[in-house]
Amino acid sequence: MIRLHHPVISVATLTSLLCVGFLACVRADTLPVDTPENKIAPGSGASIKPATPEPLVKKISPVSYRIGKITFNKDTREITLPAQTNITNPDTILEYLLVHINGEKIHEALIATEADPSHLNIALKLLNYKESRELFRLPRPDGTPSEEYPVVTDEIKKSARFGVYITWKDGETHKTIPATQWIEHRVLKKPMSNLPWVYNGSFIYEQKFNAKLTGNILTIFPDEGSIANYPGKDRWDDTLWIPAAGIPEEGTPITVSLKPWKTAP
Repeated sequence: MIRLHHPVISVATLTSLLCVGFLACVRADTLPVDTPENKIAPGSGASIKPATPEPLVKKISPVSYRIGKITFNKDTREITLPAQTNITNPDTILEYLLVHINGEKIHEALIATEADPSHLNIALKLLNYKESRELFRLPRPDGTPSEEYPVVTDEIKKSARFGVYITWKDGETHKTIPATQWIEHRVLKKPMSNLPWVYNGSFIYEQKFNAKLTGNILTIFPDEGSIANYPGKDRWDDTLWIPAAGIPEEGTPITVSLKPWKTAP
């Protein structure tokens, strides 16, 4: 399967407009509002001021913040979001690890979430994860993919990587494992190699954030429009990956955690 490249721009510019520095974003509720007062009724003498907009990012502890359904820790740089098992049938081919519950690839995803993909992207940027396009072949003049890949510095590569972990309740205990243990190679009958996922940040196309439009968040088969991609050597084969045995039944609540690769257990 060959997917053509689209003319895109990085979401870095958009995010910097949304959050000019971490503090500017979390303290948005302190900014003055210059909107005129709204009269309750002409001649009544009573008036009300418009409500101050809710801040996009809310502080919930000295080191933790929330944006939508996503929470993140500025010290550990860990991000967590609620999700649920989606496809558990071992006869189903997987192309995605995580998508939005209303996303277009829900039929090919192991896990689904109600969290907004754009909120996850903002959280990653606020925690200083860097976008890397290293997994995507450069386009030829006609727009088709070549056999060449972008040159990315080691610093960018390091800052683009994170581990993905799943936590769920098994009886009276909670278990946490790398998400790759829930994905199996159909031919080799082995779990997916526990590699870091690579943050590429999706893209803006015709003034719209692609990951929010499609719901694609974490992908196995290469997808530039997703938030992050799996870097394993078999990623280009969209017939190899299936749900591993023993996954909790479809619809089981879980928590997905993203952690810097260098500190992930």
